[in-house]
Amino acid sequence: MTDCVRPFTEDDVPQVADLHRRVFKLGAAPAAEAETHRTYFRGTFLRGPWQNDECPSLVSVDGRGRIGGFVGVAIRAMTMNGRPLRMAVSSQFMVDATARSAVTAVRLVKAFLAGPQDLSLADEATDRARSLWESVGGSTARLFSLAWVRVLRPAAFAASRAGSQGTLALAARAAAPICRVADAALARLPGPFRLAPPPLVAEALDAASLRACINDAARGLTLRPCYDDRSAGAVLDAVSRKAGAGALRPMILRDDRGRCAGWFLYHATRDGVGEVVHVGARPDATASVLDHLFADARRHGVTALCGRLDPGLMGALSARHCVFRHRGEWVLVHARAKGAIEAVHRGDAFLSRLEGEWCLRYRLGVA
Repeated sequence: MTDCVRPFTEDDVPQVADLHRRVFKLGAAPAAEAETHRTYFRGTFLRGPWQNDECPSLVSVDGRGRIGGFVGVAIRAMTMNGRPLRMAVSSQFMVDATARSAVTAVRLVKAFLAGPQDLSLADEATDRARSLWESVGGSTARLFSLAWVRVLRPAAFAASRAGSQGTLALAARAAAPICRVADAALARLPGPFRLAPPPLVAEALDAASLRACINDAARGLTLRPCYDDRSAGAVLDAVSRKAGAGALRPMILRDDRGRCAGWFLYHATRDGVGEVVHVGARPDATASVLDHLFADARRHGVTALCGRLDPGLMGALSARHCVFRHRGEWVLVHARAKGAIEAVHRGDAFLSRLEGEWCLRYRLGVA
């Protein structure tokens, strides 16, 4: 038997779970945790809501049957100018360092991109993965690779950043009461940290509302996701079970006439940075929706918010004291469908964290 790349199967689960622990340096696992790990790979890449037998996850196997590489694949329904497309999202791309890693990595990426999908996406890629992707014909969506950051409690945010440096952790904890006083004072003064929610009514965002909101937000864009209530529900369920990210706040906002002004989903990480999964708004209500998001997050103890850039919101985010930066994660694309790559590069596409790897990540202790 020679080295090959083939579809991921049930029998491969133990080897792939062990490979993941080695590559990402998770260490040895107790029996219960090891089973949870295997359940994650089985449930996400063999039995998950985004699996398709024509576009399976892939493993690289040597002549002895040993798995030296893996790439998970999830299929998402998209449309381009109303025409249905299949987008394949790669996740958990990994190669064993003890194997012929460079050869294995190239072989896996080529096999993934050679699948029958119309569009391929990797949206949390490292610098090395980006170089590999581009070497085999893919490209980098630089605009979508940017993140925005909005500081809400500057003193607490600065202390938490200092505390992450190890030796300053004790000093940061001791300064917490002073930071709370300083942030409370700044919240009462005119300026960017004085946040008050606008007169919008917040309601829980369910699957049907999320589907309707995304369809409204993506209207007019060349490349857009195609959600029904089932797929929107699967996304909400996956995001809500994301352990360690903070409680999910999925909200729809309505104006005084009961119309949808906008919506947001973010993880409220108390005394930490909250990750925004998505925020969208009616064009005439963008400022109010962002103000409501920022005020809601601060009320729940978040020190700063961070999200992936939506090109259509760049001006509004900048006007509301957000800064833009690259966080080390690249959005990579490859397409056979004519015009798809061009739509992504000019920002004429709806590609949020909901469509990417955010919903597919391994969540320790959550199967």
